[in-house]
Amino acid sequence: MASHESMTKRIDKVRSLVSEETGMREWFEAASIALTVLHDTVGSSHPLSSSLRHALEKGDYDRAVAAARAVIHLYDEGGLQSPRLAIAHEIEGGLLDIADTQVQSAERASDLSQKQLQLAIAAFLAGAALEDALRRLCDSNEIAYDTQRSTIAKLQGSLYQPSKQIEVISNSENKQVTAWGDTRNRADHGKFAELTQFEVQGMVLGVRGFIDRHLP
Repeated sequence: MASHESMTKRIDKVRSLVSEETGMREWFEAASIALTVLHDTVGSSHPLSSSLRHALEKGDYDRAVAAARAVIHLYDEGGLQSPRLAIAHEIEGGLLDIADTQVQSAERASDLSQKQLQLAIAAFLAGAALEDALRRLCDSNEIAYDTQRSTIAKLQGSLYQPSKQIEVISNSENKQVTAWGDTRNRADHGKFAELTQFEVQGMVLGVRGFIDRHLP
């Protein structure tokens, strides 16, 4: 998912391409960029997407310009936001908020077993938020994955495939996701004694940053 800054740059580019001084070549480019804006915000099923595609296929540049300008208007009015994605982001944020509370409680805990349990809960919740975010990242980039086996490892394997020129996440991010997945697995399998305060706290903060970076 593109950042807000990247999206604004695209909209500004479309804005410059649909002025009265531009011609058909610029209008075609404007409509094409407008399509990517819709795809990365509300999704390709938005009614304006079909209008833009049809206009481009038919060479109807007047219609293409009108639709591109409509995309600009919706963006300026805050109308290019997916309620479903906003809810998903809110849920992930809620899981991470609870995880952060567990980490803070663990830091204050004097009883070792209680401390380990709270760290395990935090790692599990952060892992759940990460797994959901990776699914959303696959969906937003139209990358197929096995919905019955959508583990962190499987999802990141879909998002990072250098041999197929698929690198939605970077090499360093891929390694970090692997480490977070290992932490989550230890929490899942009852290996609480192997979790450390520093590791779990870093995971909670890191997952939040990862989600905000890729799925604002």
